[in-house]
This record gives sequence, C-alpha cells and structure tokens, in this order.
Amino acid sequence: KRKAKNWTSFPGNGSSNSSLSFNAPEELLSRTRNGELGNANDYMDEVLVLVREQIVLQGLDRIQLPDGDFSFTWDAYPGVTGGVYLHDGLATGMETIHRVGDATLSSSETIIFFESDCGINSGSFGYAISILFMDIGPTASMTGTADYINFFFHSTIDILSGLVVVDVFDLKQIGHISTEITGLGIFNWLAEIIVDFALNLLAPFFKELIEGPITNLINVVLQAYVDSLRNPPTTMAGLAV
Repeated sequence: KRKAKNWTSFPGNGSSNSSLSFNAPEELLSRTRNGELGNANDYMDEVLVLVREQIVLQGLDRIQLPDGDFSFTWDAYPGVTGGVYLHDGLATGMETIHRVGDATLSSSETIIFFESDCGINSGSFGYAISILFMDIGPTASMTGTADYINFFFHSTIDILSGLVVVDVFDLKQIGHISTEITGLGIFNWLAEIIVDFALNLLAPFFKELIEGPITNLINVVLQAYVDSLRNPPTTMAGLAV
C-alpha cells in the first residue's frame, strides 16, 4: 500500500527545472504524420490521459492533508478548555480528472487558445480525530466525498515557438459534499463544528495545490504534447516550467 505524499515536495512546485519524458501515443503520431489533427475534444482527452498517468506516477492521487486543531469549551464544565486535533489526513480522486463538455481551440495571429472545463469524480478525504478534554480522550474518524469538482482550464500556445502557458486552471464548481464522523461518543455535539473547521482548513490547501503542482503538471504535459505534434518521431518531452 503506497503512502500518501506531501505535495510540497513534488517537482514543479516552485521548481524551475521540472520536466517529463514519455512515449507519445502511436495513434497520435500516425495521425499527425498524415495531417489528421482531429478536433479539440480529442486533444484534451489525450492530454488528460497523460495527466492522469503523471498524477499517479508523482503520487498526487494520494495527497497528505495538513493537520489542524482548535479549542472548545463545554457548558457542563465551566472553566475547562478542550482541544480537537485533526491529523493523518488523506485525499484521493485527482487521478480521475477528465474533460467536461467540449474543448475549444481558437487563434489570434500567432497564438492558439486552448480551453475546456474538466473535473474529478468522487473526490474523497479523511482525517483521524483526537479529542482531549480533562481525562477523556476519545479518538474518532472523519470521511468526506464531493460528488464532483469542476475546473476551468485555459492555455495559450505560441505557434512560432511552440511555447505553452497554462494561464488559468481555476476551481469552477463543487458538487454536494457528504461527510461522516464516527467515534465521537459524548462529544457528538462537536460534529458540525469539526466538519466546518475541516472544510475551512482544506479550502486554501487545495487552492494552492491546484494553482501550484497540478497547474504545473498540466503545463508540462501539454508542452510535451505540443512538442510531439511539432516533432513527432518518437517521444514527447516536457520542457522546463
């Protein structure tokens, strides 16, 4: 069983020399040689196949979540403060990223604009929960699932240089998030507070994840894809981002 990894250590997160190298799909190469470039949906689907592969290879399919804690008081015990600790968090689902709706290509002089909505299905997360209050210290667990998470993707491709820039990869819409906490016992009244705290803890974390490593990874893969169209002999190689 693979361990979850901390995304802050991944290539491409603040790095200036991340790169990828992998075989270009033979179907893509054959189509390119024959001048059959296909439509924007085909392009996006092929790019996302490669993105999914790299997400798994780089460990972004199992993401270590940040720890968090907060204090609380209980009216039944005036003057006593307790603490809730969320730890050993894990998120999965990024490896399901796929196109949503149609991808479009447009151009202006020497620049091609490539955009699409994309999303992940059943993104899940979980935490272990420890509560400290007087001599009572139950442990609990929390799980959550988002029905879907959709993003808007936009990139520019310089026709002359082949340089790719993913300039937008933003969160667009989140489906219903269902959560479950077990093991709280007499502290079950804290459940809603814990859920709200966890979601507020995760919001900026995932924003940084999406705008950092995930955007960089898509940029590297798309650059490699464009390079394969421009120079299709055998491989696709990612340029530095």
